[in-house]
Amino acid sequence: MSMPQVLEPRLRHPAPSRGRTPWFEGDVAPEKVPEKYRLGRAFVPKTRYLDPEFLRVELDKLFTRTWLMACRTEELPKVGSFVEYEIASHSILVVRTAKDSIGAYYNACRHRGTRLACGRGRVGSFICPFHGWRWNLDGSVRLVLDREEFVPRSDDDLALVRLRAEEWAGFVFITMDPGAMPLLEYLDPIPRIFAPFQLDHMRYRWMTGVLLPCNWKTALDGFLEAYHVPGTHPQLFRPDKSNTHLATLKEIDNRIWSPTTSYERHAHYSSVGRKKQSAAAESAKDPARRETSGVTDERLAVALAVQYIHEDMRGLENERSWRAAEALKTADVPAGTSAGEYYLQLYRELSLAEGYDWPVITRQQWAEAGTAWNVFPNTILLPNQGSIFGYRARPYGPDPDRCRFEIFSLDQVPVADYGKPRDFRPEFFADYRDAGLGVVFNQDMANAQEVTVGMHSPSFDGHRLSEEQEMTIYNHHRVADRFLWAD
Repeated sequence: MSMPQVLEPRLRHPAPSRGRTPWFEGDVAPEKVPEKYRLGRAFVPKTRYLDPEFLRVELDKLFTRTWLMACRTEELPKVGSFVEYEIASHSILVVRTAKDSIGAYYNACRHRGTRLACGRGRVGSFICPFHGWRWNLDGSVRLVLDREEFVPRSDDDLALVRLRAEEWAGFVFITMDPGAMPLLEYLDPIPRIFAPFQLDHMRYRWMTGVLLPCNWKTALDGFLEAYHVPGTHPQLFRPDKSNTHLATLKEIDNRIWSPTTSYERHAHYSSVGRKKQSAAAESAKDPARRETSGVTDERLAVALAVQYIHEDMRGLENERSWRAAEALKTADVPAGTSAGEYYLQLYRELSLAEGYDWPVITRQQWAEAGTAWNVFPNTILLPNQGSIFGYRARPYGPDPDRCRFEIFSLDQVPVADYGKPRDFRPEFFADYRDAGLGVVFNQDMANAQEVTVGMHSPSFDGHRLSEEQEMTIYNHHRVADRFLWAD
């Protein structure tokens, strides 16, 4: 089967690219990429998902050279609190070494390689469960049993091997590359764009991990575009009903359009309205614009859209936004104000009255934030005021058809609760159907499995992507090539 034509790079400075197949100055020339993995114009060969050798290259050159979101600072509330971050064969300990300091180490005894700690917990020191060697929280060696019997080695030589750990917005990122650029530079422009949403004032509402029978990129791809919504989630057009099959043609015409904006490393899509009305008025995300097909009362249309997301997905909306939506149903909306705008006013007034810091976010800031960001390489964040969603995917062992996928919801806390811990414990399920994720997420999980089955068909050679609505997916592969094949 012939491959689609390769698109030659058009070199440009690292400014945002809106729509179309993106290329930036510094991208890898196509001839440096092995032909079976080479990108075409809006085309991604399936070998980048299914080939075990490609996964080995990713583990060797991608995950070891990028910044990876390991945990939230709230997961390390006290000195000695630790979280194990696993990605395929790599195990890393992230630990609070002091009240104002967080460190990260490879999770391996310097004696025989035994894993020092599993999962999460709190320790005074790291003790090898095999022979009892010990290390202080700062990684320095504390005890080598019968040390005089070993070839002399300095304390520095026996210390745990440290990784770089840096923080942004309540997240702890780690990198295995000692020469990596600083985290905030790597994340640019995300910290500036996310600043109005105050993620550092949010705490976990819940986090659920599942084992999926698909490649780690397949798990992410389903959340990097809204093009799939009418086919996968038709009930989102009619939250007053429980549709389980493809929406009507009328509802497909009303579908959300999701153009992509690509940056040097990261990309996002923005769900902005109807494809048929993609003029200037429909060209940017607006939180006041919410639609529900078949509902003629604009107040009810907005309220049902908000409440369905809260009730089914348990995130992105919260109990305060649900109450604001409930009040909207019978509110006297002032003349000249849309129901969506009045809902935002009700939500703001309620939040301020209950002690939340609630800055005014401008239309321009909402538009630039978009709907969902691929924080390269393996995290997705959905910026929103009051509550956000995040997704993280990691290879699971050497099988490219398996991954660990996590969904988490963060809620903003009142000003009075800043600095106070929340009772939080992540959950993990071997089967996503046991996780209680709700209709929308279960639809997405089922898709990931079916996409994988279909990709193995001899009739399928790769993804053919929309140059407007699916370039967030393409951008991931474009950036990955810089790490995989630049040498």
